[in-house]
Amino acid sequence: MDNFALKRRKGAFDAFLKGRQSEEFFLCSWHSNRFTPFTALMKSFLFLLLTALSTFVAVGQVSISLKVDRRQYLKYEPVTAIVTITNRSGRELDFTSKLEGTIAHSWLDFSMRDSGGRAMQKRHNKVFQRAVIPAGRSMSRRVNLSGMFGVAKVGNFAVTAHVRRPGVEEVSYTSNSGHFTVGGGSILHSVPFGVPDSPYPRRKYNIVTFNDGNKTAIYSQVMDTNTGLSLSTYRLSEYLGFVKPLMALDRQNQLHVLYLAGPEVFVHATVDQDGKHTSTEYFKRVAGSKPRFVEFTDGQVVVAGAIKYDPEEEAKVAAKARGASERPE
Repeated sequence: MDNFALKRRKGAFDAFLKGRQSEEFFLCSWHSNRFTPFTALMKSFLFLLLTALSTFVAVGQVSISLKVDRRQYLKYEPVTAIVTITNRSGRELDFTSKLEGTIAHSWLDFSMRDSGGRAMQKRHNKVFQRAVIPAGRSMSRRVNLSGMFGVAKVGNFAVTAHVRRPGVEEVSYTSNSGHFTVGGGSILHSVPFGVPDSPYPRRKYNIVTFNDGNKTAIYSQVMDTNTGLSLSTYRLSEYLGFVKPLMALDRQNQLHVLYLAGPEVFVHATVDQDGKHTSTEYFKRVAGSKPRFVEFTDGQVVVAGAIKYDPEEEAKVAAKARGASERPE
């Protein structure tokens, strides 16, 4: 091998060693002032990573689930759901709302989206009372979602619950999504009435039926005729459509509804001017007659053509007779 080739190889080897020394200098220069910005960036990344891991562990310590009471609701009917929170943190948790100036932040909150995935605006922010959950225990609360969101249109909706725990490490826990559908019913009867000297002087009662995909129910509605908004939508009970419901107003403008709720059972329900359900009576038809309302000149409304009975008392008598028959002879 000639001298030129030897010099060429020696030069390449020296360059290789110089490159290795440069790499070693780079790797060993973490603590030098020359690489301080890079060091700060790495420290920030490690801090965020550790924070994310601690948050993941904390979220696993508290579970929250949401269950909508029904899958289908009548338009304007209150939509309710049950929120269950389970404490797996190993210590007692104190959930409290906090006040920042004049704005209150509730520890329990909800978000809702419509069928298009759009976030729905709240009618108002509800502030929930303090809740203390011992270690290993669960707490459930039923909430009226319609009071927070304007669920007054037909469509599909999804709701999610959020729990915030104030403190040094404020962690937000999120539930599963509960899905429900709002649909329109069938108006069987409608009658207007007045309530002088009230915010809603012109109103009307509606008798509405609605099938929730499982059973058909009958509802009473009080509507404001000026705005078309519902002042009250109340589910009376299940309903059999073989006999058309009857309705009447008494001297106090209270609504009386008579309908078939079972093969032999008629229900007489009373609703006041604000839509509050005030009374329920049960009747069975008399042979050869048809249950009906009789309205007197003084404004009184009574049920005729049926005999009144108490389903609870009938159940007690049946249970007593069943118990006696099961006794050994």
